[in-house]
Amino acid sequence: MSKLALVFIFFYHSIVISQTITFPSDWLFKLGDDPNYKSTYLDDSNWDNIKVPTHWENEGYENYDGFAWYRLRFSLDKKDVQNEFYLLAGKIDDVDETYLNGKRIGATGKFPPQAQSAWNQQRAYQIPKGLLKENNVLAIRVYDMGAPGGIHSGVLGIFGKNSYEKELNLGPGPKKSFYQLVTSNGLIAAVYNEKQKLIENVYPHIFAAYDSAKKVKPFIKNLKLLIDDSPISTKYELNSHIILVKYKYFDVRYLSSFTEDNKIFYVQVIGKDENIENINVDFSPVETEIISEEIIRKNDDGEIEKYFLFSFNDSLHNNSKNLLYAKSKILSSINLIKEELKFSKDLFSLSNIPKELNKDERNLFEQSITVLKMAQVSQNEIFEKSRGQILASLPPGMWNITWIRDAAYSIYVLIKLGLFDEAKNALKFFLNAEAGSYKNYIHTDGLDYGIGENYKISVCRYFGMGVEESDFNENGPNIELDGFGLFLWVFCEYIKLSGDEEFFNEHFNIIKNEVADAIVNSIQKNNLIRKDSGPWERHLPGKQFAYTSIVCAKGLKSFAELIEEKNQNDLKKYSSAYERLIDGIKTNLTVNKKYLKGNFESSRADEFEHLDAATFEAFNFDLLTDRSFFNSHFKHYSSNLRFKEKQRGFFRVNKGDWYDNQEWIFLDLRIASALNKFGGSKKVIDLIRWITEQSKLNFNLIAELYDEKTSAYEGACPMVGFGAGAYLIYFLESDRK
Repeated sequence: MSKLALVFIFFYHSIVISQTITFPSDWLFKLGDDPNYKSTYLDDSNWDNIKVPTHWENEGYENYDGFAWYRLRFSLDKKDVQNEFYLLAGKIDDVDETYLNGKRIGATGKFPPQAQSAWNQQRAYQIPKGLLKENNVLAIRVYDMGAPGGIHSGVLGIFGKNSYEKELNLGPGPKKSFYQLVTSNGLIAAVYNEKQKLIENVYPHIFAAYDSAKKVKPFIKNLKLLIDDSPISTKYELNSHIILVKYKYFDVRYLSSFTEDNKIFYVQVIGKDENIENINVDFSPVETEIISEEIIRKNDDGEIEKYFLFSFNDSLHNNSKNLLYAKSKILSSINLIKEELKFSKDLFSLSNIPKELNKDERNLFEQSITVLKMAQVSQNEIFEKSRGQILASLPPGMWNITWIRDAAYSIYVLIKLGLFDEAKNALKFFLNAEAGSYKNYIHTDGLDYGIGENYKISVCRYFGMGVEESDFNENGPNIELDGFGLFLWVFCEYIKLSGDEEFFNEHFNIIKNEVADAIVNSIQKNNLIRKDSGPWERHLPGKQFAYTSIVCAKGLKSFAELIEEKNQNDLKKYSSAYERLIDGIKTNLTVNKKYLKGNFESSRADEFEHLDAATFEAFNFDLLTDRSFFNSHFKHYSSNLRFKEKQRGFFRVNKGDWYDNQEWIFLDLRIASALNKFGGSKKVIDLIRWITEQSKLNFNLIAELYDEKTSAYEGACPMVGFGAGAYLIYFLESDRK
C-alpha cells in the first residue's frame, strides 16, 4: 500500500483542572498531511470522530499506513499558565512530531525516508515555559510504517511536575506500570482498564486475525457501569481468570466462563439491594448483533446478585440459545463464581507446583498457569483448525498470534506441569494446521530460501484459523527454521513424559519426514543450519543464527533419543546430524574459547548482533556442558548486555535499536535457568526476586519488556510462553531448596 497521509484531530472542551488534565476518549479524524494542521486557527468542523487510545484499524481504518495528526484544545487557569508542565502523549505507532500552540515541543522515532519505529515508547515532553496560555491547541503528527497505527495506549494528559513524576514513577525500582487485566476462557477475551474503569473490548475469539484479509474485531467496546463510585481495588480473584473490582458497598466481577465453555461475557455485581438496584451498564455501538440478558437473584445472606450477560450473533454463531441457557442456570441457583474458582483450584491441584515457593512466587506461579490456560484456544471453538493453539500474548498485548517459538515453551511447561491434555491439544494444532507455502521461495538476490521439500511446521507463525503466515515486509518474508527444532523437542518431551504411544505411532512418520528431515537437509557444509530470519525475525536474507542451530540440535538430539527408545530406524542419521550441529556450534560460533557469538557472519565484536542472549539456550538444553565455558560466556555477556542497575537483567543483542535495548524478561528467565543449572544460583536470586516483585505490583502478569530507563512495563502483556511459561520453567527445573 502506498504511504498516504492521515490526519487525526483531538478536541477537549475547555475543561479547567489545576495541575492535571486527563484527556477524554473522543477525538477527531481526517485524512491528509498538511503543515497547517498544527495551526491554532484551523477550521476542523468537517472532521470525523474516533476513539482514542486505540489503533485506528480498530475504528474502521483497516490496512491504512501513513501519516496522522491529532489535535487537542485545553484550558488552564490563568494562575497556572507559568507553572512547569509536561505533556504525556501516550504510545504512538510508529513515529510522532508534537506541537503546542504551533511550536514543536518534541518528537520520537524517525520519519521517512529512513523511518524508524518507536511504537511502544511512552511520549513525554516538557512544555517550554511561556508557551502555555489560558486556551491552548495541541497537534500531533503521526506516521505509521505498517500494520496497526496511531495513539494506541499509554498515558495521555497535561501534568504538573509532581504529578508527572508520580505518574511515570521514574527510576529503575519495581513499580506499578500496567493497568489492564484480561479474562479469557479460550473462546472469548475481554480487557478491563483499571484507569478508565471499564471493559475496553470484548472479542469473539482470542486470536488476532482469522486470515490475511480479516482481523478479529470486538463485539463490545467501552462497557462501563453507570455509577459515580470509584473502585477501591482491582485484582484477579485467587489467581484465577476472574477480574474482581471492589467498591465501598459492592463488588463487581468480570469473566468468561471455563465451566460453561461458551461465548458469553459475564458481569456480576453483588451487594445490598439498596446499593446495586439502580446500577446499569452502557457500551459503545458496534456492527455485530449484540444479545444480552439481565438477571437479579437474592442470596440467603440477604445480598443481591445482579448479572449482565452479553453475547453476539453473526453468520457463524447463533448464541441466543446459549445465552438463555446461561440465564436459566444462574436463576436455578448455580453459583457461577464458586464453580469458576473451583475450576482454577482444581487446575492448580493437577499441576506440579514446587513446594519450596514463597508466597509471592506461589501467587505468580499460579497466575502464570492461569495465563497459559487463558491463552489456549478452546476445543469448543467453531473453527476446528484453530483449536489448541497457544498465543504468544493475550489481549491487550498485541501478539495474540501463534508463533511456534513462543508456543513451544508453553507446551514444554504444560508437559512439566503434568497438564498432558492441554499439551497434546497444542501439539495437535500444529499437526493439523496448514503449512508448506514456502517449499520454494526465490528472494530478490536470486537464491531459493524455501524449505526445499514438504514440511509441517510454519516458517514463522499462524493466522487464527490455523494457516501459515510468514510476516512480509519490504525485505520479503520471515523464513525461520528454529520452529522445526522446537517442535521436535516438545513432541519428544510429550511422548517421553506422557507415555502416549498412540499419539507417537499416529504422527511419527510425518514428524520424521516433514520436521526432522527438514532440519537435516538444512545443515550446511560448515555444520550449521543455513541462513534464515532467526529468532528475532530479521527477514530475508538472514544469517546463520546461533539460536537456530542450537534449538535444531536440541530437537535432533531429543528425536534420536526417542528413536533409540522406540527401536525405530535411522538412529544414526539423526544422531550424526545432531553431532554435526554441535561441532558447527563449537567450531564456528565460539570466540577465543570464551563465549558463543550470535551468528556465523559476525567477525567483529562491535558488529550488530555479534552477541545474542538467546545463545544461553545451548546451556539450558545440555548441548554445552562445560562449567568453565559457561562461566566465561556468562561473564562476557554480563559485561556487554546486562543493565548496570543491581538486580536488573539483559537486553537481547548488542548494537540494537530501542526495542532490542529494553530489558527482555524471557531472556532474563532463560539466563536464570542456565545459571541455576551451572551452580550460579546465588547470582540469580536477585534477578528472580526482581521479576517477582515487578509482577506482584502488576496483577502478577509478566510483560515482554521493561523500559530501559525506568523499568516500567513495555511491549506486550501478558506474555505467555515468553513470560508466564519461562517463569514456570525456571522453578520446574530448579534444584533450589
